[in-house]
Amino acid sequence: MTQEKIFNKNPKSVQTMFNLIADKYDFLNNAISLGTQKRIKYQSIKNLGIKPCDRVIDICCGTGDLTRIIKQIEPDADVTGIDFSEKMLEIAFRKNENNRIEYLQGDATSLPYPDNTFDFAVMGFGLRNIQNAEKAVEEIYRILKPGGCFMHLDFGKHNFLSKIFDITTPILSRIFTKNYSAYSYLIKSKQIFPEPEDLIKDFESKGFKLKKREDFLSGVISSQILYK
Repeated sequence: MTQEKIFNKNPKSVQTMFNLIADKYDFLNNAISLGTQKRIKYQSIKNLGIKPCDRVIDICCGTGDLTRIIKQIEPDADVTGIDFSEKMLEIAFRKNENNRIEYLQGDATSLPYPDNTFDFAVMGFGLRNIQNAEKAVEEIYRILKPGGCFMHLDFGKHNFLSKIFDITTPILSRIFTKNYSAYSYLIKSKQIFPEPEDLIKDFESKGFKLKKREDFLSGVISSQILYK
């Protein structure tokens, strides 16, 4: 994850940024992705094979999309979402208040759980916003049970379609939000984020083993499932 070292992501600044864009976050995600992000998230969770009573944590859960999908697919799973943006968590709670999901504010680099706690950990579009991404991956590995799975979902290849996304996102953010500078940051974080091949090597260096990789939209989005 060496590319992240050239892009300073002060945790307090990133937290403030996500608080500021929380109210438009879901709307803009749908607009920018033309609605495809919902299908991609659903398929990525479906691939995990979560069973009743499995303990699942969504790290950097944001507004709670992945936690909601987990409950749709397996209502009897024990689901927790953790994020450091209180505004994002407020929206997640409102969206999922009838789904028996626990939400708490916390730091992905210092998770408040004992070793070997969860059967599954998921993270969607969060790792590239963490200053110490290596520490976050180490924490995920620590809290997973032996044989537990980690599903990481984020932007993938830096190809032609990805560049189109880089152009359209600032335009849409200027139209629909006052905090369009935040989306300039998000584009930059995407551009310097490792491509899936390198990311998998980083995960494997922390002890994970690749189980499955699935690419979407010609590789613009990529999901990796790894096990401990």
